Amino acid sequence: MSSIDLKSTPKLLQQQRLILTQELQLFLKLIQMTTLELKEYLEEQLVENPVLEEKTEEEKNTKDENSPSEEQFDFNPNEKSFLQSRDDNLPYFKEIMEDYEEESPWENRVSSPESLLDYLRWQLSLSDFSNEDREIAALIIGNTNEDGYLETDLDEIALLLVKKEFQSDPKIQDILEEEKTHFYENQLKSDNSYVDKVKNVLNKIQSSFDPTGVCARDLKECLKIQAEELGYKDDSILIKMIANHLEDISKHDYKRIASEMGVLVEEVEQAVSVISSFEPKPGRPFYLKDPEKHIVPDFYVYQFGNELQIQLNRDFPKVRISQYYRNLISKHNNLPPDAKKYIKEKIEAAQRIMKCLEERDEAIKKIVRKIIEFQRDFFEHGKDYIKPLRLKDIAQAAGVHESTVSRITSRRYIYTPNGVIELKSLFSRKIETSHGPDVSFEKVKSLIKEIVSDEMPESPYSDEDISKILERRNIKVARRTVAKYRKILKIPSSSERAKKR
Repeated sequence: MSSIDLKSTPKLLQQQRLILTQELQLFLKLIQMTTLELKEYLEEQLVENPVLEEKTEEEKNTKDENSPSEEQFDFNPNEKSFLQSRDDNLPYFKEIMEDYEEESPWENRVSSPESLLDYLRWQLSLSDFSNEDREIAALIIGNTNEDGYLETDLDEIALLLVKKEFQSDPKIQDILEEEKTHFYENQLKSDNSYVDKVKNVLNKIQSSFDPTGVCARDLKECLKIQAEELGYKDDSILIKMIANHLEDISKHDYKRIASEMGVLVEEVEQAVSVISSFEPKPGRPFYLKDPEKHIVPDFYVYQFGNELQIQLNRDFPKVRISQYYRNLISKHNNLPPDAKKYIKEKIEAAQRIMKCLEERDEAIKKIVRKIIEFQRDFFEHGKDYIKPLRLKDIAQAAGVHESTVSRITSRRYIYTPNGVIELKSLFSRKIETSHGPDVSFEKVKSLIKEIVSDEMPESPYSDEDISKILERRNIKVARRTVAKYRKILKIPSSSERAKKR
């Protein structure tokens, strides 16, 4: 019998494992919280996690006296501590910016409650969709329910595109409505490009708009979108479980899932822990159950001489890990294994919270600093001096992804020398000029108001006249745009103004 030479040789194997950290999940959750939401969350954690405790007033004051303040930071464009670019730990998601022609009066931005549709339309207003894609996106958003799900079939939206294209075709003008309907439907069946256009726009919205998972057509698609945002691929265990085993997950039948997928039960449990952190109803944060919205600013900006100072609202508990439990786990070796494991898990959870709070503060400070730097003229002189600004401008300047800027600016308010406003109100689409710098729509509305106030009472300017006056000032604005902003400013038409005078 020949001897067998057994040798151990190193071999590289490519394995697919769940590498998404709990820190990343928690960071994504915390960064979207307003000050009030964060306060509620931390108060809940102080109750649920025994190793987490609130710092005493003496400890807070001592730290404030001996170290730089965490609550206030001076505005200095040359300071690098929070303005330096750094790689974002989040997976990359392409945020699409666009100019959209929906603008709301400045006064309405202060206290009006925001719905999910408002938020989606705002993101659409700052994206780079073509005119046709913008119309399709508006139809998709308009057919999204309050839970964040698309309620209509893509074929129905595509059919509207067909009707729009052929409605002025002389060939179908004289046929009956029923025949027209058949014609449109046949055209849709014979040409897949209409449905493909709708699908492409839907994919752009799903991959770039916040909240993640919005405009999904069912629960599986919603969860898959959230998984893909975190870097999971189609061949991952997690996405396969979403596609084929949601019912088994709801029944906690992990052994069956593991058996059918040929993986360990532990891997299934890890995947379930990630899936359970997803939001099945993306529109939930925007439910308008209380029409009265009590605004608490998340940031304060004060002007002292020529300097602007920014202060974060830190009206939430400052937490730390209890020294008692640290000593208990390190010095007492006679603890029962279950107790030791429990304490270790709670300490790790507390450490994650504290680390993510630091990351959250750093990201928010970085973004807010850049916004204030861009819009310094507004803080010093008022809303007529708002400059054109888009989400990607801040993202590029701060070295983060556009979706991070979108999350941080959503549902947050800032106290300014000009009153309390939504942070996202500091973003404005631009109007191209013939010569000189671009101007914002806020500036254009201010100019329209000024032109009307200076007109002759007996011959008020028409919308076309105002458009030409703006053009002489090197600002190109179409007549219909002038009419829209005149209505927003509640300025009557020229004929109505002539009658009143």
